Amino acid sequence: MADGRLAEAASALRAGSRAEGVRVRDRREHDAARVSALVQLAALHSQRGHWHKALSAYKEALQILPDTNTPIVGWTRHSVLSMVGEIYVQLQQWPLAENSLVSALAAAPHHAGTHVTLAQILARNASRSMEAEMWFKKALTLAPNDPSVRDQFGMFLRSQRRLRESAEQLVAAAQLSPSDSARAASAARALRDARRCRSAERWYARAVQLNPDDAEYHSNLGAILHLNGKYAAAATSYRRALQLQPNDDITITNLKRVRALMSKQRRK
Repeated sequence: MADGRLAEAASALRAGSRAEGVRVRDRREHDAARVSALVQLAALHSQRGHWHKALSAYKEALQILPDTNTPIVGWTRHSVLSMVGEIYVQLQQWPLAENSLVSALAAAPHHAGTHVTLAQILARNASRSMEAEMWFKKALTLAPNDPSVRDQFGMFLRSQRRLRESAEQLVAAAQLSPSDSARAASAARALRDARRCRSAERWYARAVQLNPDDAEYHSNLGAILHLNGKYAAAATSYRRALQLQPNDDITITNLKRVRALMSKQRRK
């Protein structure tokens, strides 16, 4: 939407949010219209990067929303406080982002995604990594079958150089998403980093099976087969990667190396 249209929309939403409602028969319906206008207004301001204006609109909506987390036109204190937290993240005001998310969890303590977001904010500070891990684990307890929770916890563990634990979480995420080639590849990379190369081979093969037209998956499968001493299979994977993405320098180099190893084996 062009800036002029955005400004018009923002003006209309602002007018709607300020309607007095002195003579309205249904106060709840009137409040619902105001909350809806304010949330849409905040979204427009966010789209334009006007973070402080977005915050102002969200905070105004919070003044209308009930303390009980009862939804009004689909919006609750939890959802709006979570969006306030996201704005503070954009502004890199980390203590305020943390406070907003803690308040959001007070309104909806069983929301796993908010636990994860709070954990990610805390993990930015190395001195609070234990707190971050606690929140990740709470999220995992609330949503053990949510692959996105395991993805994020796995990446956190990787950042802590706890590579075997990271691999366990990313493999679990891939197992929970059996048709997701990206998660299969992520599990394979984590296993390789953890030096579990045989398991990594199986997951790279799974990624190729799920998405046979991805050159990178074939190249990575070739690399792990190469590492595992399966040179003929590695060469086949490298060749398939080059069919899909010709002139890839890394794959060409790896194919030359594996051919040299195969030639050396034949001469013995």
